[in-house]
Amino acid sequence: MIKLSNHHNYVAFFLSLACNLNCSYCINLHNSGSRYKQSKRKEFTYKNWIEAANKLILREDLPLSLQGGEPTLLKGFNTFAREVKPEIKMDLLTNMMFDIDKFIKEVPVERFTRDAPYASIRVSYHPGQNDIDDLIYKTQKMEDAGFRVGLFGIELPDPKLNKHIFETRDRCLNLGIDFRTKEFLGEFEGKMYGTFKYEDVICSSLKQCECKTTELIVDPNGYTYKCHSDLYAGRDPYSNILDEGFNVDMIDKY
Repeated sequence: MIKLSNHHNYVAFFLSLACNLNCSYCINLHNSGSRYKQSKRKEFTYKNWIEAANKLILREDLPLSLQGGEPTLLKGFNTFAREVKPEIKMDLLTNMMFDIDKFIKEVPVERFTRDAPYASIRVSYHPGQNDIDDLIYKTQKMEDAGFRVGLFGIELPDPKLNKHIFETRDRCLNLGIDFRTKEFLGEFEGKMYGTFKYEDVICSSLKQCECKTTELIVDPNGYTYKCHSDLYAGRDPYSNILDEGFNVDMIDKY
């Protein structure tokens, strides 16, 4: 069993790095990232993911976050979400381009219900990729079924797109839909945007630092990594979550 400690603050299963959107700015494609480098590895089935999730012992305030890519593209996603042991609470990071009627029918509300300052199902809005009218309809229908859903957009450096994001936020808030924004991280037209602990890290001019993660992050093949950067690049996994020798002390090594 894998019992997370009090200082561990995030557990993420990247169920799939595939996506049914095609955003040009996707972090998953940065420097021909892990979508290509990990393609030759055998990906976990939903049964493997159930086995991995059932090894976890998590605090009440520490959910299992499901993400990707688009996590609902995992074949058997609804079965996975339904059949993991009931004490595991989940968060879902999604573009909500899935069949919500099937989701409502097959996934128990209790899986995504917990006391938190934000919705357990968090939907990313990508202008020009997923349709905001469709997202509003799906959000309202999901909430009518008892799920708690929140929409998120990025505060983009492009003035026209940024204006659209905030107009969309105001529209959603007027409809009683939780819509929040997050700052843009990275370079745009020669200017750096965002708040960083290490300002040079985004451009890779920071070559080395001593680091210890507080997170358990697992890629679609079950491999575990020290940080999201390593996972997206398919670089230096330190174990596999289903390895017999995997233990929680591995997370805490510098």
